[in-house]
Amino acid sequence: MTTTTKPTRVENPSKPPKPVKEPKPTATQKGLVKVGAIPRADLLPPEIRAAYRGKAVVRMLIILVITVAVVVAGGVGYASIRSITSQAVLQLERDRSADLQARQLDFAEARQIANQVDEAIEARKIATAAEIDWKAYLDEVSGTLPEGVSLRTLAIAPIDQEAGASGGEPANPLQQESVAAITITAFSATVPDVESWFDDLEGITGFAGIAPPATVTEEGEGDAAGYTVSLELLVNEEAYLLRFQDEEGE
Repeated sequence: MTTTTKPTRVENPSKPPKPVKEPKPTATQKGLVKVGAIPRADLLPPEIRAAYRGKAVVRMLIILVITVAVVVAGGVGYASIRSITSQAVLQLERDRSADLQARQLDFAEARQIANQVDEAIEARKIATAAEIDWKAYLDEVSGTLPEGVSLRTLAIAPIDQEAGASGGEPANPLQQESVAAITITAFSATVPDVESWFDDLEGITGFAGIAPPATVTEEGEGDAAGYTVSLELLVNEEAYLLRFQDEEGE
């Protein structure tokens, strides 16, 4: 097979290069309007463009109203739940109170008995508030008698404190406050030591004084002669037993 080799073209270096052609001007550059181009003029009326903007504002207002409605609905729902919960708690407490009242009826009789016991205790305190153990008290008085002196008579009389306070002056302004008086008559074959006896009487419980006058009179003749001592012993509140008054503090 025979291969044909084309001869290599050798440019003449002395020949100048061809000039570069400039691009032809376009129709726009020539001042001509190209038919079919995108129009640039705004032909929409202002009312239509304002309507478009108004629609955007309306959409924002609708979104805002929906948001507010959701928040309000949430608040109302929360308040309703709280109200229902409170009503349930209130009803529970009412049921509990009714149950307690029903249970209290079971103990009504016991409470009535307890009240009667309290009333009896209070009545006993009032009834024994001015109680004096006269046997023990007179034994204490007898223990102060001087040697050779014996008791003949004893008379106990209560003193009404309210009578003096409500109606007029007391019978003896010098008489000390007292709740009872013991009229004592004693006999002695010899002259009794009255001053020593009075000193011993001051040491007994509830001693309020000796009401004047205290007298010593001579009586009888011969072997029957002797001396009679008469006095009125005053007793104050310290002689009260108060047996049941201390139960309140126990």
